[in-house]
Amino acid sequence: MPRRPSGEVRDAITRYLKARRGAPATIADIIAAVSTELGSVAPSSVRSYLQLGERGNRFERTGKGEYRLRA
Repeated sequence: MPRRPSGEVRDAITRYLKARRGAPATIADIIAAVSTELGSVAPSSVRSYLQLGERGNRFERTGKGEYRLRA
């Protein structure tokens, strides 16, 4: 898998969750959307950005394995 420029995966996650207008998405859905937009992406990269974003108040965990963009 190619290494992605800094922030590319984070920005793709943000765009996908923003398009959902507050509706939560599963990690699997987010990984699929990011992979569709960017090509092959390591699932661990998506999970890592979600966890970092949750601590940084960008993403909100709504349930086990579900996230949405923080309002």
